[in-house]
Amino acid sequence: MGAKRGLFLFAGILVASCSSMQPTPMMPTYPARIGGPGGVRAEEDAYCRQRAHQAAQQAKDTNVAKEIGATAIGALAGAAIGNALEPGRPHGPPPGGPGGPPPGPRPSGPHYGTAGGIAGAAVGAAASQRMIQDPQQVYDINYNNCIATYAR
Repeated sequence: MGAKRGLFLFAGILVASCSSMQPTPMMPTYPARIGGPGGVRAEEDAYCRQRAHQAAQQAKDTNVAKEIGATAIGALAGAAIGNALEPGRPHGPPPGGPGGPPPGPRPSGPHYGTAGGIAGAAVGAAASQRMIQDPQQVYDINYNNCIATYAR
């Protein structure tokens, strides 16, 4: 029975942790003018694009770590709360003993820990969406700041 509960909990966490990640941007929304008055050299533009791409990739990696962490914390907290709410197991003489129930497995009550873990993972995944940065916005800000240092 424990393996079955674990499988349900793992499946719930897996489903809850699925999220849509944006691709790392490759092009600024408003590229710099190359050459001429007010423009930058092609090398400077390439450097700024590379620097912005690295910043956006770092933001994307940080987003993944935040989502995994929040989902895991939610799952653990939900499972702990669910286990705490689970009704106690039957007490009394052991099975087959004098005055005890007949030998065999005892009926088990509901398992709130699994449901709590799945619900907690979903809540954690949803909460993580408010903590992430938009990689496109990070790219644009870094690119524009870099180009501004080279503008003539």
